[in-house]
Amino acid sequence: MWFVFEAEYAIENGRANWNRPVPETMVWHGPFKTGEEADKVVRGRMWAKIDIYAHKARAVDMTVAA
Repeated sequence: MWFVFEAEYAIENGRANWNRPVPETMVWHGPFKTGEEADKVVRGRMWAKIDIYAHKARAVDMTVAA
């Protein structure tokens, strides 16, 4: 089971701190059946906010082994 995590990140000393997502901007999309499907959503979300430097979307595999 795949999800997409999307957020804008804190700017520190003129650079994005990729370890500090801004809580108000955090969004989860999904679930998706495959990583490929999640990757398509990642690309779409990244292009949707291409003008925001400190924005990132990434696919996350949340599959739990039985």
